Amino acid sequence: MIKTCKHCNVDFDTNATAKRQAGGRINECASCVEELGTETAVKYLGFSDDDSTDIAIVSFGSSESRANVSSAWKEGGCDIS
Repeated sequence: MIKTCKHCNVDFDTNATAKRQAGGRINECASCVEELGTETAVKYLGFSDDDSTDIAIVSFGSSESRANVSSAWKEGGCDIS
């Protein structure tokens, strides 16, 4: 769906990958969300072992910290228990 950003008046696609990753309100383009820091949603990440049915869901304050923990988990160097 095409919307017009309430900050910069540029048309953008609400289904674009950049918009989905940036978050923000439906009437804010990805660039403005990142520039203005208007995203307030908590970032979550779920973890589980291959051998177990146990899962852990962790919330993060920023996308950067979420990405760092995700990378460490994938490399096998992160213990969340």
